[in-house]
Amino acid sequence: MITQKENNYCKRCEDTTSHIVVLVRDEPKENKLTDFFSGMFKSAAVGAFEASMDDFSRHSICEQCGTKTVNDNLT
Repeated sequence: MITQKENNYCKRCEDTTSHIVVLVRDEPKENKLTDFFSGMFKSAAVGAFEASMDDFSRHSICEQCGTKTVNDNLT
């Protein structure tokens, strides 16, 4: 689990507050053989780092109110 802090707007606090950002690895699917081959083809096409980043989701937690937001669309 990778963590860092950044300032983001919190809808509940209605202000820019400090947030803890955590990258959480998504749970593997049930069919391990299919996951293995799809991961192998993805990493061959776009590279190992980019292929493995699809396995993470980004969670930000407000330090003041504790509201957790899942941000999967990184740009």
